[in-house]
Amino acid sequence: SAIRAGEEGTVGVRLGLGANGRVTSCEVTASSGSSALDLITCRLYQKRARFAPARDTVGGAIASSYNDRVIWRLPQQ
Repeated sequence: SAIRAGEEGTVGVRLGLGANGRVTSCEVTASSGSSALDLITCRLYQKRARFAPARDTVGGAIASSYNDRVIWRLPQQ
C-alpha cells in the first residue's frame, strides 16, 4: 500500500531484545510520516530480526535494547 501511495521516509525504532536475541517489542521513536511504513518496519523486525544476545559481566545472556533507523525508498523505474 505504501508503494501504491508513493510513500517514502525514515522510521526510527527502539527494539526490546530478549535474552535469546529475539525481538520482544518495537516502538517507533521517529515516524516516517506514513503509518504504513511505521507499522511494517516493526512487523518485519519482529518477524525476521535475530541478534546475538547481550551478556552480563559473567557471560550470561541478558535482555537489552537496540535503536535503529530504516530508510524506505520507492523502487527506481
